[in-house]
Amino acid sequence: MTKKTYNFEAETERLLELLTHSIYSNKEIFLRELVSNASDAIDKARIKSITDINYLWDNNKFEIKIDIDKANSIIIIEDNGIGMTKDEVIQNIWTIAKSWTKDFLEKIKDSKEQNNLIGQFWVWFYSVFMIAEKIELETKSNESEKSIIWTSEGKWKFELNDWEKENRWTTIKIHIKESEKEFLEDWKLRELIKKYSNYISVPILMPSSIIPDTDPESTSKDNRKLEQINQTKPIWDKQKSDIKEEEYNEFYSSISYDFAKPLTHIHLNTEWAISYKSILFIPTKKNMFNNNDDASKDYGPKLFVQNVLILEQAKDLLPVWLRFVSGIISTNDLPLNISREMLQSNQTLDKIKKSLTKKIIDKLASEMKENKEYDEFLSNYSRFLKEWIYYETELREKLAEIIKFKTLLSEKEITLDEYLEKSKAIIKDEKEVKTIYYITAKSESEALANPYIDQFRKKEIDVLLLTDPIDEWLIQVLTEYKWNSLVSITKSDLEIDEDENTKEKIEEDKKEFKDLFELLKNTIWSDKLEAVKLSTRLWDNLWALTIKEWWLTPQMEKMMKAMWQQVSENKKILELNTNHKIMKMMQEEFKKDLKSEKLKNLMLYTYEQAILLEWWELQDYKSFINRVNNFIEK
Repeated sequence: MTKKTYNFEAETERLLELLTHSIYSNKEIFLRELVSNASDAIDKARIKSITDINYLWDNNKFEIKIDIDKANSIIIIEDNGIGMTKDEVIQNIWTIAKSWTKDFLEKIKDSKEQNNLIGQFWVWFYSVFMIAEKIELETKSNESEKSIIWTSEGKWKFELNDWEKENRWTTIKIHIKESEKEFLEDWKLRELIKKYSNYISVPILMPSSIIPDTDPESTSKDNRKLEQINQTKPIWDKQKSDIKEEEYNEFYSSISYDFAKPLTHIHLNTEWAISYKSILFIPTKKNMFNNNDDASKDYGPKLFVQNVLILEQAKDLLPVWLRFVSGIISTNDLPLNISREMLQSNQTLDKIKKSLTKKIIDKLASEMKENKEYDEFLSNYSRFLKEWIYYETELREKLAEIIKFKTLLSEKEITLDEYLEKSKAIIKDEKEVKTIYYITAKSESEALANPYIDQFRKKEIDVLLLTDPIDEWLIQVLTEYKWNSLVSITKSDLEIDEDENTKEKIEEDKKEFKDLFELLKNTIWSDKLEAVKLSTRLWDNLWALTIKEWWLTPQMEKMMKAMWQQVSENKKILELNTNHKIMKMMQEEFKKDLKSEKLKNLMLYTYEQAILLEWWELQDYKSFINRVNNFIEK
């Protein structure tokens, strides 16, 4: 046996020092990296055997073995892959380190880079020093007569020895630090194998935790049988026809921690610029273990490369408004060292993202027609779909097809297409078009109490009741649907089927009440009112406040103020019903004495009631209450 000591380069020492102090917070990643490397070594041996039939000899049952020597605080990982010669050990473990260490050290100055260090810079081997005080690597290649033993404590040097050995193999002995003893627990290693390496194509074996009294067939020196921990063939590699619905549901529960049945799943096997397989799940119910409401939290499918879990949540493969979708995406066309930064800048992956988004929308459209549970899904996730409409300009109309709305005349929620089916059309610019009427409010009861709603109810014209806070954002962008305009029923210049007699009456009333309206505007202050005008849309109601079409609604104004946005107060338009008793009373008082206190109080009271009903804010509640009390007394 020969023995030789080598010194690390100064920069490699700095790297090891940084790893020792855990610049990378996820220490458990070491096992994934070593298992992936062992699997890669076996794949190389398998490929080598294709052209050399004698290459494997009798060592042809590929497997990765993991064991724990708890008494000596050692984890042992063994594979019968291609192995390494002395030159390859030096090349792979020393020279490679020298080549990328400088770039690595430059990158980690930016704290944002630190979460991707291992994958991006091939630190897979040195990552073990986060939990190890010493590493021993013994490896034998068919290209050399002796095995090579590499030993280091991760400081300033490493040693190389050679040893007599027949079969090719690689064994890594990890001497665990006192502070990291949790990794010496059998259950912990099994958990990490299933989490990161469950679908490695090579069997991963560990000694059984049950020790039989006698077992002549035992393959372990301490009389324990070896048992396979991983599955080797993942569900996404199976034919769809071979997978039962129960198996899909079990897989969904295992990755989402949601034990309710999902609404549906999408299973894809795509041969494209990049080949990938995916299984995505759309939930029905809210998942108590995975709150999707906070868009700043991580989300996204698990990303597997060569059946190795690379990212727990690959958020760059789905848009943020699809954060309720869970699943996996698996490909062999990406490197194992893929990082979030590489995902963000990869144009091919961006195409996959767009493709997946479209397929999910198409699937939801199908479920809306066929799945009775779709309405329950909407009750939990319609807000997310409306987010899509706000952000997805290209898919806006397709997205609008798959949401439903409460309406004035329908007992159940309906789609926009169902709304249009029962609407009357008019000819405009030689096209048959319809109008989709809506009202925004903070609740359904408030929407139904709006002064303008009565005319639509009595004329049997349906109205969308938009009571979700996000609806205020929705209508900013969804101004038309399939060439049909969406129009607010509170729009100041809205007209609905007025006959000639009505129009004549309006003109007469305008002349009669002109001076009163002018006085009313000046009494309430011209800086608050854009105009006071007559309305025929109020039926039995006295008044209503409207705003110009492009001005902020009360709900939007309050939301923006809540987000500390500066909002200028817009003037309002007070519409009045001249057929109402109070309006006639006001007109009589005006004719008697236009300066009377009674008339002034009637005007202010009318305006203040309108303010409250439209969800605006009164500036002087005390005066309003005194005015109400005064009316009651009289």
